[in-house]
Amino acid sequence: METIVIGLLFLGALGYVGNRLRKELSPKKSGCGKGCGCEK
Repeated sequence: METIVIGLLFLGALGYVGNRLRKELSPKKSGCGKGCGCEK
């Protein structure tokens, strides 16, 4: 039982770190981000 809980916690942490890395490494969009069409 403890192994399952530890495994779930580990997978959750891994997913969190992966998501943060993906957001950090993704190219940033220029513009104000309000959908006004100023993105290039």
